[in-house]
Amino acid sequence: MLKVNKTKLASVLDKLSSGSVLVIGDIILDEFIVGSPERISREAPVIILEHISSDYALGGASNAAHNISSVGGKCHLLGVVGEDLYAKALENECLKNDINPILSFDKNRPTTVKTRLLSTAHKHPTSSIIFKQQLLRLDRLSRKNIGSNIERELTDVFKAYVNKVKAVLISDYDLGVCSNKIIKTLIDIANKNKISVIVDAASNFQRFKDSFLITPNQPDTEAAVGFSITNKDSLLKAGKKLLKISGAQNVLITRGSEGMALFSAKKPGNPFVLPAFNVSEVFDVTGAGDTVAGVISSAISVNLSLEIACILGNLAASIVVTKYGTAVTSIKELKRHLQTVKLPL
Repeated sequence: MLKVNKTKLASVLDKLSSGSVLVIGDIILDEFIVGSPERISREAPVIILEHISSDYALGGASNAAHNISSVGGKCHLLGVVGEDLYAKALENECLKNDINPILSFDKNRPTTVKTRLLSTAHKHPTSSIIFKQQLLRLDRLSRKNIGSNIERELTDVFKAYVNKVKAVLISDYDLGVCSNKIIKTLIDIANKNKISVIVDAASNFQRFKDSFLITPNQPDTEAAVGFSITNKDSLLKAGKKLLKISGAQNVLITRGSEGMALFSAKKPGNPFVLPAFNVSEVFDVTGAGDTVAGVISSAISVNLSLEIACILGNLAASIVVTKYGTAVTSIKELKRHLQTVKLPL
């Protein structure tokens, strides 16, 4: 049984700032357009909003990268964007958040953007809080696999940067960047250079053979293994089966309020089970998987044990689920939150 205490965890948190990770995958830009409701349109039975503000946030692979940079690690983000204005907006968001964007431009696909149109409610007379209601979401995306030219470009850039980092994170949102050829090539290159590959994906786990770690959530695990996880025995069975399916060295099943379970190919029958740190203040789980994968990748890049990395990832996730939308945390916030939680170890 792993024995840790808050003093030890607080000390290893400082190490994350010296980490270095290369993130590659499906980059998403979240756009938020806020308006104030004025009247019903004469053109159609819809609300007319008067524009108040427009903001961007990093999503998908770029959210994972943001979670790495937010704990002080150096992060290179490799991905594909379109030849459009949103590509520049995404680049600016990366630079603003201390991420090095290494972008390949593909004229045949758009920059992936999820635009949310939000309306403010009329201000309450006794409150300063202005509530926002999402009215509509518009997604600009392509699910087609990238072409061979872009594959070669990504591979060449990956070769140039892989020795600048200590870990690689593949973030696959099934939007075409993580083709079978790209995945196999990157894992082979990273393994030859003794760089650990962490994978955040939702399906087709057999593509990630020889990766160091995959981090599926429980619903995606259940879909992959073909049965539900309802107790300790079915969890053990699922972990063993997913190790075989994926060919990965380790499998971390994230289970929401049930915590996490880490399975190793070296000892598949003896998982490291970690209960959740926070089950009472969950407001939004959006992007929590990015946080887990990002923080774990940072921890692995500074040679922390996989068990400690999972504890830190769990701690970070317990913070971001209390925030709305894709969110990140910091070393300062992690240390403060650490003092309030009960370590279930």
